[in-house]
Amino acid sequence: MDAELYSQSIQYEQLTQSIYQAILAKEGVNNIDVEHNVSLKGKSGVEHQIDVLWKFKQAGVEHKVLIECKNYASSLTLEKVRNFFAVLHDIGNSNGLMVTKTGYQSGAKDFAEHYGIGLKILRKPIEQDWENRIKDIHLNIVARSVSSSEETPLTAELLIKPNSPEQEERLEALNQAGKLSIPSGADICLLDQNGEVSTEEMRWFLPRSLDTIDKEEGGPYTQKIALENKYLYVNEGTSEQELVEIMGIVATYYVESYSEEVISHGDEVVELILKDFSSNDVEHVQRR
Repeated sequence: MDAELYSQSIQYEQLTQSIYQAILAKEGVNNIDVEHNVSLKGKSGVEHQIDVLWKFKQAGVEHKVLIECKNYASSLTLEKVRNFFAVLHDIGNSNGLMVTKTGYQSGAKDFAEHYGIGLKILRKPIEQDWENRIKDIHLNIVARSVSSSEETPLTAELLIKPNSPEQEERLEALNQAGKLSIPSGADICLLDQNGEVSTEEMRWFLPRSLDTIDKEEGGPYTQKIALENKYLYVNEGTSEQELVEIMGIVATYYVESYSEEVISHGDEVVELILKDFSSNDVEHVQRR
């Protein structure tokens, strides 16, 4: 085997190691390390090189999962499976898996199934893998938001709720005299009953409170937003300053929309798949 093929084989073994480590983690088994290139002595006294291995104990008995990796472009023969079976038999208390890129010849498949050796395919997905599965996803995304411009302004009317007849009289007198000053502007924040800020600035708070999803582009639309325990200072900074409750906001607004088509190609998302050769079930997907 030349240096390049050897390097590719080692990379394939390490890839198998990382994928089975990920599978165990996904299944909630986090206390088992999947090892690469391990030497185990069999009952015969012969040392066997194992591509990928993990161990576990069950009822006080140690069991091992041994994986033979074959980075081959052709189907594995019966001889390869029989050789691996001999290793499993010599080591004992072992479950065996074989992993390759292309497949297994019929004799190899029959022999492996009879002796309980799992046959897996690990490779990049091919067109047949997408049969009865969704490969490409086309999404037409339509986003609607509140528009605010000179032609389509967002306006709001604050609904004041006096907390007593006396406050109502004072506010009415100021209003009649043209001296009632109510804060306005995109940067104001609503307050709590102690005069502390309790919302973000109106430029953000108001658009997020308005319904746009079920509206067609255009307008104007009108919506009343009910509020609880929200306040503002009127005539702020003067001797007539006082905190008044805001029971709601009546907003008039326009809606603008934006659409975009997003296409997700499966072969650009999925890098590798691990399949069971006998059932053809996909057991793991590695995404890019």
